[in-house]
Amino acid sequence: MGSNWVAVSLLLVEWAIRVALVLRIIMIRRPVPVALAWVLVVVWVPILGILVYLLVGENRLGRRRVRRFEELTAGMDRKAVALWQHRSEGMDQPLERYDQVANIAFAVGGFPPLKGNRLTLMTDAEATLEHIIRDIENAKSHVHMLYYLWMRGGMGVAVGEALVRAAGRGVQCRVLVDAVGSRPFLRSAMAARLRARGVQVVPALPVSLLRLPFYRLDLRNHRKLTVIDGRIAYSGSQNINDSTFRSNRRIRTGPWIDASLRIEGPAAQALGVVFLMDWQLDAGENMADLEAYLPDLGRPAHTESVVQVVPSGPGTAAASPGGPAGGIQQAILTAIYAAREELIMTSPYFVPDEATKAALISAAMRGVEVTIIVPARNDSPLVALASRSHLQDFLDAGVRVALYRHGLLHAKTLTVDRRIAIVGSANLDARSFYLNFEVTMFIYDDDFSSVVRFMQTGYLDASIELSPQEWRKRPALTRFAENTVRLMGPLL
Repeated sequence: MGSNWVAVSLLLVEWAIRVALVLRIIMIRRPVPVALAWVLVVVWVPILGILVYLLVGENRLGRRRVRRFEELTAGMDRKAVALWQHRSEGMDQPLERYDQVANIAFAVGGFPPLKGNRLTLMTDAEATLEHIIRDIENAKSHVHMLYYLWMRGGMGVAVGEALVRAAGRGVQCRVLVDAVGSRPFLRSAMAARLRARGVQVVPALPVSLLRLPFYRLDLRNHRKLTVIDGRIAYSGSQNINDSTFRSNRRIRTGPWIDASLRIEGPAAQALGVVFLMDWQLDAGENMADLEAYLPDLGRPAHTESVVQVVPSGPGTAAASPGGPAGGIQQAILTAIYAAREELIMTSPYFVPDEATKAALISAAMRGVEVTIIVPARNDSPLVALASRSHLQDFLDAGVRVALYRHGLLHAKTLTVDRRIAIVGSANLDARSFYLNFEVTMFIYDDDFSSVVRFMQTGYLDASIELSPQEWRKRPALTRFAENTVRLMGPLL
């Protein structure tokens, strides 16, 4: 009798916790698909569902972290904008046909479009790292690097040695890497050598069991950027990894295919401000003297590219360097709805939420030629299944869908009407939009947009294009697996 009473009591406690969590999920007012997914997990998965929600169910950054961020970075983006406005006449002039996108990107990201940038599209992993090394060798003042993943072997070592040499001649070198994505690097002899030779190496968003009750451990810094002397920057999809890198040795995806930008001009400084805000948060070093890192670049040439840097991260605008969760998504949605002729999109992890999916299908139905290019093989089986569950809907709406065959297409790009190019670190999925710290660049330049589009059509030529009829013939068991994992899409 006593044991039965204990069992009933435990069951009642468990259900009381479930009900309390369901009420909390409802009151938080999250997107309906996300809320419904979590309700299903909490109600139908005994005990484990409760534990999973307590671990990763909410985007908790920690009150102490949020308070420290607010104290350290208050108004840094506004100070930078004021400095650029003072130095550059006409920065506030309208961009005419780009205003719709630029205005929302400024509202969610905090940075205006900046004129006078010289851009180079980087598509080869080794060549990109060689350029970074060359620019580090020529650095005079500082080198700031922020990456989700730093390869501890291969050319990751060569980049590290360039930093050692730069620090040896008096250049301030700061390296911020994600504590999870770069864990092997942080424990490597290369990281120890960097620290010993004067390079500051700091983990972003460190994880430990002691932190578990206070913030969600899978909120990661997924940004990828290098800033040199406040004059040159690199940013896009490539980490500090060469073509030999594989994230999953058991799944043969081939080399990672990336796209990054080398930027000379004021947009490099906007990326620099993003780094400074993140650095203050994790390193605790006061970087409020912006002018030391934002040198006067002179009057921009109006014939060069206009670039707008859009960062976003989990939490509120006050808690996220540069912008709130979903900021990049809002800017991308505006660009999609602004399209009149053509949209070409590449993303390795393509699990669109309902808003993004509706925008793309609406574009196709109103006559825009929409093309989506994703990898034929993915290093994440669950993401691959969730992604493929959506493809039939796109195909039926007239969207061209192609599977890239020559490696893991890791480039995150979008071109709009050959007028706007979008290149960055954010995937087209809920994790990038709401859980990761990301940064994306909007380029308002017809000529450079055509350069990015030419790269995308090269991907298309190396892909297999799907037909609605053939895709519909997939085995029923395959479709069932895809549709089952699709229910987890908002949680992946």
